[in-house]
Amino acid sequence: MENGIIRRTNDGAAALVLKDVTAGYSYNRPIVEGINLQVPRGGFVGIIGPSGSGKTTLLQIAGAMPRADDGTVRVAGVELNQASDAERTHARRRHLGFVFQHFHLVDALSVRDNIALGLRLKRQPADGRRVMEVLGLLGISAKVDKLPADLSGGEKQRAAFARALAPRPDVLLAAEPTSQLDGHSAKALAELVKEAVRQTRVAALIATHDARLHGIADRILTLGDGKLHE
Repeated sequence: MENGIIRRTNDGAAALVLKDVTAGYSYNRPIVEGINLQVPRGGFVGIIGPSGSGKTTLLQIAGAMPRADDGTVRVAGVELNQASDAERTHARRRHLGFVFQHFHLVDALSVRDNIALGLRLKRQPADGRRVMEVLGLLGISAKVDKLPADLSGGEKQRAAFARALAPRPDVLLAAEPTSQLDGHSAKALAELVKEAVRQTRVAALIATHDARLHGIADRILTLGDGKLHE
């Protein structure tokens, strides 16, 4: 960092870069160790592994939440592991989008207003055209005025992805997004997300137990014993 500015580096087309990342010690052993990963813009990468394998830890580190104990974390060319807390907060707001297992939609708000709220929380204008654009990408434009209670599980998760994509992040991180969906809904969601990721040029990293992402994701990596395996 020089003069209060986080040094940017050139990682080519990669929007997310983890280099030699080790973090999250448990019983004197790291939960993730020596992780090297690049996710290009428009790329859809899945991380699979059993419960306790470190998927959540890896996703949180990529999302500039806990710091890695060692290594480099770069998002959109910005080095975050050594950045200040304020700079990391700014990076989460500006460069990162998050999707959670349990949707986290506001029950009292329509789909439109949930996405608009997401934009405002990112300190961006609640642009109605942008709302409709992302809903169109995810195939739920017709549900724009519905409350979450009126949506199926798959539609709720599509709305959650739309909310994450509307602020135009550089990196999209999702934790177990298909775990509550049946096979048909999970496959349909994954295919829509892959196409939305391609069109918006976001780099998507998805942590999951779901083997159904095989054949849909551009790349699937397995996390085991703290290490990533092709």
